[in-house]
Amino acid sequence: MTLGGRFRSVLRAVTTSFVLLAASIALVSSPPATAAPPGSQCGANLTAPQIALAVRSLQPAIRGVDAPWDPNPYGGNFDPCATLSVALVTVQGATGSSPAHAMLFHNGEYIGTATPTPYPFTSLNKDETADDTVVLDYKDGRNVCTACPGPTYEVHYQWRDDRVSTLDPLPPNPGR
Repeated sequence: MTLGGRFRSVLRAVTTSFVLLAASIALVSSPPATAAPPGSQCGANLTAPQIALAVRSLQPAIRGVDAPWDPNPYGGNFDPCATLSVALVTVQGATGSSPAHAMLFHNGEYIGTATPTPYPFTSLNKDETADDTVVLDYKDGRNVCTACPGPTYEVHYQWRDDRVSTLDPLPPNPGR
């Protein structure tokens, strides 16, 4: 082998080694394709700080009674990436018939409560709820015991034209 041929062989070997080394470094430093993007915060999160901040803006649950709202929701599907989501809150030390507010959020921003008056016996209907629609079930507890089954009202709330639309009639006023 001539000096020029030997030089080309060594150069080819060194070049190949550098290419393999660069490819190995790229594989080691690249995140796997299935990893969530850094800082990703989409998904249901009932401990999100937006909820506790929104709770502070609520009017007292019962006039003349020291019953502060609990900043820890008892239910909901709050998702900062959802078109419409909800956090259900009640008062601290609540019982089954305590008032509850359904706090609505659009893309993680608090937009208000589903009803002007808090209703007891409010729950999220997960099966009917979608990205732009929250469905709440309100049990009418006026004429039945707290633990007894009673009539339930299903109310759909949908994000339309940059606002929430209530698609069904609200249940009778709970009288609070």
